[in-house]
Amino acid sequence: MSQNISFIKKELKNCEEINSPYELILNNIVKYITIKNDEEFFYIATYLRMGDNKIFVKNDKGKIYPVQLIYYDKLGNHLYKTRLFIEDKNQSCNQSQDENEKIIQNQQMIIEKMNLQLKKQNKLIKELHQRLIKGDYE
Repeated sequence: MSQNISFIKKELKNCEEINSPYELILNNIVKYITIKNDEEFFYIATYLRMGDNKIFVKNDKGKIYPVQLIYYDKLGNHLYKTRLFIEDKNQSCNQSQDENEKIIQNQQMIIEKMNLQLKKQNKLIKELHQRLIKGDYE
């Protein structure tokens, strides 16, 4: 639970807001902003299941609790809607692609170095073979 704006911005950097709890995936991290005692708080939890106007989540200590999605007054007027966030799929794909490209570049450099060493060793083998044929054992 947090109200620290810089922490919340950092946590939501690679996330997208979703409009429906049906977009949540079982056992994935859900980040949300909801009200508690008339103040907004930010939470991070694991999504477990959906209920009637609520979702059930598990915090990092293993406690399972409901999160109300929409708050109404006594007359049924809409007062507040909990905001749900999940990791941005496109952002994570871009990060994975960048990481993969770095790995490929590193592997390519290793292959090039090994090719150079292999060429040097082949040259040395040919020289030694020529010496052996000539009888030059120095």
